[in-house]
Amino acid sequence: MTQKTILCYGDSNTWGYVPLRDHAQLKSRYSREQRWTGILQDLLGSEYYIVEEGLNSRTTNLDYAVPPDRNGKTYLPSCLYSHAPIDLVVLGLGGNDMKTYFNRNPLDIKNGLAELVDIIQKSPYGSDMRQAPKILIMTQAIPYPFVEEYTDENGIRFLEGIVAKARELIPLYASLAEEKQCHFIDVSQDVSPSKIDGVHYDLNAHRILAELLNTKIRAIFQAP
Repeated sequence: MTQKTILCYGDSNTWGYVPLRDHAQLKSRYSREQRWTGILQDLLGSEYYIVEEGLNSRTTNLDYAVPPDRNGKTYLPSCLYSHAPIDLVVLGLGGNDMKTYFNRNPLDIKNGLAELVDIIQKSPYGSDMRQAPKILIMTQAIPYPFVEEYTDENGIRFLEGIVAKARELIPLYASLAEEKQCHFIDVSQDVSPSKIDGVHYDLNAHRILAELLNTKIRAIFQAP
């Protein structure tokens, strides 16, 4: 059996950001073995190759005044080519689009992700380098309400309204998957963010997410 390549394209929860009480503290990252991508690799075994492409603050298609480039749309084409041939792209984006800086509603965020889906589906970087890779759209865990009180250095509540947006985005992502003939998984019923910062995943959440994706990916490829 030919090894299948799975590209995991996401934000800080794909990167493995360790939850912090004080956001001014130095950022730290879970080890490869602790991140859901690394756990997923172990669960799937040698017949699969997991490519990690997580970046803190990555958006769907928005420019962000934080280096390096956080716009998921601009980086995606070269990323696909770099890791080709690819059998499946797992899209775990949209959380950063909910920040008040961008003034986006859930439908705007869905449309932002749709642009990434279009890029993938128009690409020739699938398993045979002729057709496009399969796509799995993944929802975000629902943040805890207390995160809406967070303020940045300018006193702006940059996560205000995020809980409602996250909930409203679930059926919109499901409809996008149906419309674009992608696979879909809602992880929000099983995965919760850490109670430390209310947004990022702790070790238990990484494990649960990996187990959910292991089952889903095996079903996509009809593997035991």
